Amino acid sequence: MLTEGNWHHFNRSVPANLKLIEGLWYGDKENKKLLTMLIKGYAAYGFATFETKGLAAIVEEEKSFDVEQAILMYEKAIYYGFEYLKLAGISQSTFMHKSFATQLSDRFLATFAEDDLVPLFYFAQALGSSINLQRQNVNRMGYISHVKAMMNWVCKLNPKLERGSCQLFKAIILASTPTLLGGSPKKGKKAFMDLIKHQRYNLLARLSYIQYSIIPMLDEDAFKQQMKILRKDLKLWRSYLYGTDNMSTKNFKENRHFNLYNSIANEKYKVLKNLEKELF
Repeated sequence: MLTEGNWHHFNRSVPANLKLIEGLWYGDKENKKLLTMLIKGYAAYGFATFETKGLAAIVEEEKSFDVEQAILMYEKAIYYGFEYLKLAGISQSTFMHKSFATQLSDRFLATFAEDDLVPLFYFAQALGSSINLQRQNVNRMGYISHVKAMMNWVCKLNPKLERGSCQLFKAIILASTPTLLGGSPKKGKKAFMDLIKHQRYNLLARLSYIQYSIIPMLDEDAFKQQMKILRKDLKLWRSYLYGTDNMSTKNFKENRHFNLYNSIANEKYKVLKNLEKELF
């Protein structure tokens, strides 16, 4: 999935596949592989498709059909996440108890293994993303501690999980979470800069830095600077995607596992470019 560089093809192909897997799961509800695919699939679909299509509304803090769809996709991933926890003997009510975040590390360590990290990571990502899109829901915001605890536990065991997704979403959480709930714009910026440095050809890292760090700070100079760099990199990535094979595109070819991320960055770049005059 991560090697798919055609964002539009990804959008069209995912729903049917997810419904097929869903049908298979209803006939085999203890199948952890099917649950993993459903958690990851719905979380990725919400993030890659509907958060991208709804980016303008998200940045301007407005309601939209696409934002609502993103939330619904995340809630589907969360539902299957709870089904996954249930198989391990952890009920939804137990997990959602306010005190569970402080117990999570010990409980998960005694319950889960390496094979469980991917579904738990995407469960955390879906829960965090759903919360982030519903900030007016004060009660739901209180569960950001559960997201952070789960993300920290998973990423401590495997920092390189899903091609560096740990670093990306931890940076997003730091930058977008209110300070009173443990967020830190300064730490978020540093996390993004470190990610950009170590994943030079993951263009979603720079796009996310612009979206979650630069725009909220209303830093027009930084916005123009980072968008200029991103425009150049996206042009090279698109050249590789359309078959150009030379020294300029070599690194994107060797890092094709970032294709889906780069396709998201490509679409989000267009939206932010169109919003520039409204933002500053």
